[in-house]
Amino acid sequence: MNIADGKVSLRSLVEATKETERIVAWLRLLVVALLVAGQSIDYPHPHRAAFGLSIIFFLAWSLAVIGYVYARPVTFYVALVITVGDVVAITALALLSGGAFSQAWFAYLLIPIAVAFRFRPAFTAVASGITTVAYLLQALSHPTSKSFQADRVIAVHAGYLLWVGLASVLLSSVLGRRTRFVAQLAAAREQLLADAMSAEDRQRQLLAESLHDEAIQNLLSARHDLQEVSEEIEHPSLIRAEQALAETVRCLRETIMDLHPTVLEHGGLEVALPAVGRRAAQQGGFAVRFDLRYRGRHPQERVLLQAARELLANAVRHSAASEVVVGLRELNGDLVLTVADNGVGFSLDSLTDKAARGHVGLVSQRIRIEGIGGRLEIRSSPGSGTLAEVRIPLTT
Repeated sequence: MNIADGKVSLRSLVEATKETERIVAWLRLLVVALLVAGQSIDYPHPHRAAFGLSIIFFLAWSLAVIGYVYARPVTFYVALVITVGDVVAITALALLSGGAFSQAWFAYLLIPIAVAFRFRPAFTAVASGITTVAYLLQALSHPTSKSFQADRVIAVHAGYLLWVGLASVLLSSVLGRRTRFVAQLAAAREQLLADAMSAEDRQRQLLAESLHDEAIQNLLSARHDLQEVSEEIEHPSLIRAEQALAETVRCLRETIMDLHPTVLEHGGLEVALPAVGRRAAQQGGFAVRFDLRYRGRHPQERVLLQAARELLANAVRHSAASEVVVGLRELNGDLVLTVADNGVGFSLDSLTDKAARGHVGLVSQRIRIEGIGGRLEIRSSPGSGTLAEVRIPLTT
């Protein structure tokens, strides 16, 4: 994926950028072994000690880059600095190991190929040209440039570099078009998901209002009539009927809250998660603790609340836990929801079997979460409880 193509919508593309940088970093390290092997078959020259020192510095540079790309995100400017460092380092190695006849010149081929995976075609073309010029400058300034047929060797090597540069530009163009196409598909998928969720929210709200304005009001009216009759006629059946109506009203109110949680709209996740968690704790007979460190609002709060409700429902049905911990925090640019229980756990292989049998609760939540650029991870094993983690970008 080209770093310079700008921000794309799916986290998977961001992960692809990291993966590309890491692959290039390991290729750079492998070049060190090839340089040493190539130098061992080269003719003696007066700069062998300096070349050995340069190899050590290049090895240190390669290891430093590997450490950086695994520890930190690589921005456009960082990748640019790394590319310039590669050109300088390889030029120094070639100059110290034979100029036009140096085995180190092969390392120049890495640069345009690596750049093609990370930058746009125009920058790939510039980098390829600079690489060729760097090779020519070091080759022509080296004493071996006066050797027999040195000019032909230099011309052929420069030709190879230009050919690889052209191929890299074409490769960068293809990758760029593919990246933009995937980004468009991702954006369309997110829009479709957003539209579907908006439609679902509207239907939920209409259903909740209908239940509140019609069903509950009718039940409350019937309960009121029963209470009036009970004042005149005492009978156990009337008392049981009134209790049944009261319990039905309570269940309907909880259903309305699940369908359209007004507490989320007014108080955010900091208020809504404890409400959902305490209700699940009553149903599952476990203690629930909350570790909520995020006080802000997020445009995808409803997705997180639905995920929390599904995860807590699974804990109620399957975990046999005595304690569940619900967490919410900001971490590395993500909003992270965790639901952890100390229950019986399960084998992750069983998730596929459950989905095949029609248990699609977690599957649907995963689709929703990934549709907004997030991810759902579940860690569990028999006898060791379950930890579910939902991550979504702070800005979506």
